[in-house]
Amino acid sequence: MSETVKQEIIGSVSKITLNRPESLNAIDQVLASELRAEILSAEMNNNVRCVVLKGSGPAFMAGGDIRAFSERLDQGLDRYMLDLTHDLHDAIIAIRRMPKPVVASVHGAAAGAGFSLAMACDMVIAADNSTFTLAYSMLGVSPDGSSTYSLPRLIGYHRAMELVLLSERFGADKAKEMGLINITAPAQKLNAETMALAERLAQGPTAAYGRAKSLLNKSLERGIGDQLDAEAQAIMESSRTDDFKEGVDAFLNKRKPSFTGE
Repeated sequence: MSETVKQEIIGSVSKITLNRPESLNAIDQVLASELRAEILSAEMNNNVRCVVLKGSGPAFMAGGDIRAFSERLDQGLDRYMLDLTHDLHDAIIAIRRMPKPVVASVHGAAAGAGFSLAMACDMVIAADNSTFTLAYSMLGVSPDGSSTYSLPRLIGYHRAMELVLLSERFGADKAKEMGLINITAPAQKLNAETMALAERLAQGPTAAYGRAKSLLNKSLERGIGDQLDAEAQAIMESSRTDDFKEGVDAFLNKRKPSFTGE
C-alpha cells in the first residue's frame, strides 16, 4: 500500500494522516481507498479508543484532485468518480458508525470533500488560520462526502443551502460561530491541543461514548417515544459495565474515575 494515508497508534489514540502534501491532500481514488482501509482498521482495533483525522503539509484537504479529473474528462471519468465516492462514503459511514470518538484536526484549507469529511467527524478542532468552503458549485457539481446530510442537521436548511450555492470561503471564527466546529486553537499549538483532546477522550468511558454517539446519530430519524426507549436500553446496558461501577465508586469517594472503556 502506498503512503497517501498513514496511521499511527499512540497509546489508545489512532492518528490518521492524509499524506499528499504536494497536492494539499486533494482526494483521488488511491487516497479515498486508503482512507477507507485505515478508518476501517481503526474502527476494528479494540485498543483504539479515539481517532484523530488530520492532514500533512499546509492543508487539511483541498477538495478533489482536479488534475486527476481533467485527465479523465473524455474517458472514464464517471466510473472514476463513482469508485472514488464509494470509497470515501464507506470511510464516512465507518466514522459515523464506530463506537468511539473521531476528531477532525483542521489546518489550512478544508475545501470540498475536505470540508465534508471534517463535518462527518464527531468533533472538529481547527487552527485559527483555517479556511472552509464547500467549493463544489464552482466546479459545476453537487456535493458529496455527506455534507448534504450533515450540514442541514448542524446549521439548518437555509444556511446549508447558502454554503452549497455560494461556495464562499470563511475562516475558523465564523465556522465556530455557525456551529460547524467545536474548538479553535493557535496554529502553532494545534497538534498539541488536538492530542490533549484525543487523550482526554481516549481515557473516557468509551462504551458509553459509543452508545451516546449512536443515540445522537439516530435521534432525528425517530419519534420521541422510540428515542426514549433507545435511551432506556442504552443506559441499562451502560449500568452493567465496569466503567459504570468505576464512575459510581469514584463519585462516592470524591476521586477522578479511571475508565477502561469497558
